[in-house]
Amino acid sequence: MATDYQENSRSGGMAWLYAPVILILFLGGALSVGAYFASDTPLTVAESIVAGYGGLAAIIAGLFVALFGVVLGLVGALVGIVAAGGAVAMTLFIIGSPLLAIVLIFMLMRRSKADCPDPAAHQ
Repeated sequence: MATDYQENSRSGGMAWLYAPVILILFLGGALSVGAYFASDTPLTVAESIVAGYGGLAAIIAGLFVALFGVVLGLVGALVGIVAAGGAVAMTLFIIGSPLLAIVLIFMLMRRSKADCPDPAAHQ
């Protein structure tokens, strides 16, 4: 009996391990070549390799620091939003409390329309 099902192989996981390594080697080499040919002072091959890979390390460290800065900035923005919300609520409370008190005083000071304070007592 033949089936139409195909079994997919689950290989290719090592590519995710090798891709950053190959990318780091390639970019470090490219920066080394750039440092060797574009330097103002003549560099040796070893110095240009150190400069290239050191520059790549600085770029990677800068990206991690930028990520940390973004996360810290988002936390700061959240604290700012909470503080601003509290300030708005406090302002509304300070403005609204006297207005509410004035409205309640006027409601309590009104006279009733009937002369008798308890109209239900006459029934």
